[in-house]
Amino acid sequence: MKKNVLASVFAVSLSLTLAACGQQTTAPASTDATLGAQAVHGSQRLVVVFRNGKLPADASARITKAGGKVTKAIGNAGVATITGTAATRAALEKDTAVLAVGIEHRYELPKNTDRVLATAANTGGAFSVTAADTLYGYQWDMRRIGAQVAAERVGAAQTKVTVGVLDTGVMSDHPDMVGQLAFSKGTNYCQETGRDGTTGYPVYSRYIDFDAHPNWSEADGCATTTVTYEDHGTHVAGTVAGKAGGGGIIGVAPGVKIAAYKVFDRYRYTDTDGSIVDAVGGFDGPIFDAIIDAANRGVNVINMSLGGTLDRSNRDDNASWLAWQRVMNYADKKGTLIIASAGNAAENSNGNIAHIPSDVPGIMSVSATGVTALKTVGGQLVANGPDVLAFYSNYGASTDIAAPGGDCGTNPANGLSWCDAVNRPNRPATYFYHLILSSVIDYTTGAPAYAWFAGTSMASPHVAGVAALVKAQHPEFSTNQLKAYLKRSAENVGQKQTFGSGLANADLATR
Repeated sequence: MKKNVLASVFAVSLSLTLAACGQQTTAPASTDATLGAQAVHGSQRLVVVFRNGKLPADASARITKAGGKVTKAIGNAGVATITGTAATRAALEKDTAVLAVGIEHRYELPKNTDRVLATAANTGGAFSVTAADTLYGYQWDMRRIGAQVAAERVGAAQTKVTVGVLDTGVMSDHPDMVGQLAFSKGTNYCQETGRDGTTGYPVYSRYIDFDAHPNWSEADGCATTTVTYEDHGTHVAGTVAGKAGGGGIIGVAPGVKIAAYKVFDRYRYTDTDGSIVDAVGGFDGPIFDAIIDAANRGVNVINMSLGGTLDRSNRDDNASWLAWQRVMNYADKKGTLIIASAGNAAENSNGNIAHIPSDVPGIMSVSATGVTALKTVGGQLVANGPDVLAFYSNYGASTDIAAPGGDCGTNPANGLSWCDAVNRPNRPATYFYHLILSSVIDYTTGAPAYAWFAGTSMASPHVAGVAALVKAQHPEFSTNQLKAYLKRSAENVGQKQTFGSGLANADLATR
């Protein structure tokens, strides 16, 4: 796919299922809360939390004795993910060294139910472009938070800051990502090497076959299938640190480096209704592994545009909740701030139902905003109305801060989003200009491209970019100080339950 805006075809995706944290142009994914194969075959993927903050020396032996297999050992958090049976779980729950045992969760990419292609007919010549970054004119979100002026103010100090992107992998050879990665690494189960020679590239040709191996562990190996590419991580990384002069878009902090972690796996199983599920999802174990690795490497900020829900009063969910707290606390002690998307279910996060990881104490939770209208100034799109909570965004007491995630604009006749069900049939043809434009990799060919997405997945990396700029100016800040500063410098745009401390503003934060 050519880079030139006049010759390109851009995927415009806005998921209306709102089951996960971001939208991308991929094959449909399952939206089950727990892996269906567990119910079908009686096997279980479990999280084991030991009483000690570190794994005991005989942890593996204890798990094996109980009939389980270790899939990931998170030594610094005292957590292991395993496979086993109900009997395995029962035995471990009686072990005096074990605090809790529960189901290992997974975090999915959403179904794609809405895709609008943008071609030369509806993009070419619409807005003036910079000589080196032809699509910057469409990035109203960057102008809304004062990203460019902030990045110029911070200058070369950005190069000393690294942002971890825990996602589907990042296309390191995308024109807007070339030279932007500090390193690229896969912590997922079915690892494979991409064309950049790393295991963090967003290529997916290997998968976990739960039908063939209901009690799957890495020793069972991974099956192979037709190669596909997942674009979500590349979109997120572009928002954080898209290269200035790369040819398309510009990120919030184009001088920082990206630590790209591929934490998602492709998997396949037969569901209870007989249908074949072929999906991509991230399991607790690989995500925990990536967080610990990033913290140990001195990564300053982690962005996680992913999530799922759990019930803190549910015995099955309690172990995962405790494990997340352990892992977060370790990262915090190592000086790594974790920022996560609040979720796309349009739900109030107060109560026992928690969105993971954003509701975990210490993790900075980001809700998504849109703007009621856009206008053209100097040939570039800019916000032309109040900031609003995006129609899909979660909210509640756990929300720390807000950032542009994209909406569809507001219908002035009824004050609702153009993507609300009542307005959707009559929405303007260019509604997608209100979404977030960034870099992607083509799902089938693996070619570099650009796309508009919407979601709290898109909001979170804006905050990660602002955090990176502040950290560059204040390397002495602890994670608590950095988080407090981001909240203190946020722009007041409305209620705390909706926007937290306000809209992240790069310009205000770096003055």
